Formats: sequence, C-alpha cells, structure tokens
Amino acid sequence: MKKKLLILALAAAICMSGCGEKDKTAASITEEVDQYAEDMQEAGQEGLIAPSEAVRNLLIKTWKVDGKNDVYTMRSDGTGTKNEEPFTFECGFDEDNNITLEITLDSADESELYALSSDETGYGLDLASLNNGEDIRLVPADLEFLDMEDERAAGIVGEWKDESGNSYVFGEDNSVTVKGSDQDTEGTFSAVQDAEGTLLLKLVVPGGSLEFAYTLNEDKSQIELCSPGSDVVHVWTRGQENK
Repeated sequence: MKKKLLILALAAAICMSGCGEKDKTAASITEEVDQYAEDMQEAGQEGLIAPSEAVRNLLIKTWKVDGKNDVYTMRSDGTGTKNEEPFTFECGFDEDNNITLEITLDSADESELYALSSDETGYGLDLASLNNGEDIRLVPADLEFLDMEDERAAGIVGEWKDESGNSYVFGEDNSVTVKGSDQDTEGTFSAVQDAEGTLLLKLVVPGGSLEFAYTLNEDKSQIELCSPGSDVVHVWTRGQENK
C-alpha cells in the first residue's frame, strides 16, 4: 500500500511540476532523492521504491507525439523504441525542481533531455527540452480524446450535483469549477475512450487529479461515475437549469 501511495504522490508531483529555466541543464540530484527513499526503507518504511523508478513506471506504455506521426514505446527495463528505432531512457530529478527524462537513441551520439510535467488533460505529458531540442507532447496511444461536439462527451457540459451537495460546472472549453461548501476550485477536464471502449472522465485541479469511468443515462439527466479499480458508483444529477 505504501508503495502505491508513493507512486500516487509522484503522479501528483508530475501534475504540479513546473519546469525550470529552459535550455539550461541543471545538475542532477537523482541519486540524493533515491537515497532518501532508501534511507526511509532502512528505517522501517516498508514497500518503498526509488522515486526515479516510480516515475519510470508511470511512463511504461506506448505514446503518440501530439501533432506528429512519431510513436514512443517505453518498457520497464529502461529500453524503448521511437518509430521502431531502439533507445534507452532514464528518469530523474534536477536542482531546478524538474522531473527529468533522458532518452538516448542507439544511433545517436547525444541524448535528448526533457523536463517532464503533466499536460492540462491529465493524460498526456509535456516534455520541455533542457538541451536546446524540440518541445513535444506525448499522449497515450490507446486513448481516443473526445471533443465537446462528440455525443459521447457533449452530455457532460453543464452543472451537476453529487450526493453531498457539491456542484460541478463543466464548460465547452474543458474548464471545470468545483463548488464546495467552503470555496470554489477551478480546473480542467477531459473525456476519453480507452481501447476497451470504456469512457473515462478526468478532472485536473490544483494538487492532483481524479479519474472516473462514466456512463450518461438516456436523457442525460444523470451520470454514473466509478473510479478505476473500485466497485463504488457515484451518481450525479444534472442541475435544474440545465435540464
């Protein structure tokens, strides 16, 4: 469980990670960060893994480059391919508070070094070059992103209320406002369909993100939400003004 919590914490860190000064390569502090986790484990914190390994685990999948035909596949052993050309990769951290990704093609003399952060959808990754290369955005190859004109996602737009009385206002521009009892929280949302045909909704707010499998009823007056891996179903009801 603690191992899972560490991975989730690092996922949140990626969401909040800001890039340091672009085109300036800061010194790596990966060994120090990983050593801290090792020291915690030796002190009795069971189930911890090196933070750099946890970040690497988040990358293990096939990615498409947004706006291009390039495809990256990353594996658990630190190897991968770019358009079937082999490479090795390493994840780490630097003194500018960047989470870093270094990719070295087998055919290249130099590596590509990026600062890694989550994009506004919560599904993709923004890679900002740290050594004068090109910035790119990676999106999971097995997801279809739905725009708000798609009938599978259009029904999300509007105001919804959950069982606790909180309101969620979804805009056509992929903005979301969560209206709680104490304050409002602004964020973004995205809707996707995975390779198995499951519709997924992700809310990205300051500090992290929430993901649900969702199903709209026929008249779009209710939406059922279930977190992946959970059997608990939440039912939100559309606000009266949106019916």
